[in-house]
This record gives sequence, structure tokens and C-alpha cells, in this order.
Amino acid sequence: MAALLLPPLVPLLLPLLGLLCLGPAGSLGNRHAVHWNSSNPQLRHEGYTVQVNVNDYLDIYCPHYNASVPEGRVEQYILYMVNLEGYRTCDISQGFKRWECNRPHAPHSPIKFSEKFQRYSAFSLGYEFHAGQEYYYISTPTHNHRWACLRMKVFVCCASPSHSGEKAVPTLPQFTIGPEVKIEDLENFNPEMPKLEKSISGTSPKREHLPLAVAAALFLMTLLAS
Repeated sequence: MAALLLPPLVPLLLPLLGLLCLGPAGSLGNRHAVHWNSSNPQLRHEGYTVQVNVNDYLDIYCPHYNASVPEGRVEQYILYMVNLEGYRTCDISQGFKRWECNRPHAPHSPIKFSEKFQRYSAFSLGYEFHAGQEYYYISTPTHNHRWACLRMKVFVCCASPSHSGEKAVPTLPQFTIGPEVKIEDLENFNPEMPKLEKSISGTSPKREHLPLAVAAALFLMTLLAS
């Protein structure tokens, strides 16, 4: 059987395909999970802190119930990102709406929202986070429940290796958005907000690089066929 003759560029492109499938190493962070409901006792008291690094992800899992649980017994929440005062007093006027857990009977699995703690956003109006600072999340229930306030603090610990020489100076908590954003638009603007659908496993951060890898594979197949 005659050996398959590959175009001269194909051997050089095969390693590139492998790198594309892996995605850029610096963009992959660890994932941290928080189940946002009143049965999580840590959320019911001030002081609960999740420590993350730059480029890490925080996955918020909404309350989830099977179809046999009636609407009157399920928990639903609106989550806000607030400043320190809003966190201490559970005052949603000190921030803006981030996510809404309003599908407690979602099929198969709970709704999941993900926050990426990135220094620079690919979106001109996106969120940016800074090492050495704290960020605050609280929620208000849209149901009748005795736990009126759930809250969480996130501390962004360390810079990524490319920024390891920078000194992280703790400052007043803040978040950065693009200069064109008006404060009244923040409630409706959320570039990172996933569609309300079945949750994606948190063990697969490379999913975001799949389209690029598929395009590279199709390109190689075209070369092989020529």
C-alpha cells in the first residue's frame, strides 16, 4: 500500500492543532463552586470568604428542586454585586443586579452562573477585577423565606505569572467597567451571563476554545484532501 503523502506544511501544523485544543495556558484558572441557598449556613452570616486567584472562576449554583416540590416551597433569589457598606447592611441600592435565580425547576440540573476574575475583559463594557481587592455579593429572596439576606465576600489573592512582579496593594473594593457605561445601564448589562440552560460541568474550562480547535481541524482536513 502506498504511503500517504502529506503536504509539506501539515507536519508543522499538527503541533499547533494540539496547542489550540488545550487553549492558552495562562487563561485557564481553577474553579470554585458555591451553592446559593439557605441550607448553606456559610452564606447566612457575615464573614464567609472565597479566595480566588486572577483568572479563576466562581460558579454559583442556584436552588434546584424536582417537579414534585410546589412553587410555594422553593427558593428564588436575585444576586447583586455591592460595595462594602452594601455587604454589611444587605443594601442592594449600594450595587447592581448580577444574576437572577428564577428557574428552581430547571430540567436535569441547577442553573449555574459563572464569574471569571480577569484583569482585562474581552468586552469593551465588561467587568475587570484586581488582585489584592475584595468583592461583595448579596441576594434578596423573591419568595417568602426567613433568611432575607445571603452574602459572600470574594478576595482576589494573587496576580497571574505574567503579572507576578506587580505589588498587590489592598484598596477600597471597586470594580472596573468601560468608560461608556452609564450606571443606570448596569442592571441590564451582563456580558458574562450564561443562557438559562442545563449547567455545564465545571471540570471543562477548555470548552471556550472548542470553536478555534474545530476550525484548525477543518483546515488540516482540507490540506490533507488537496
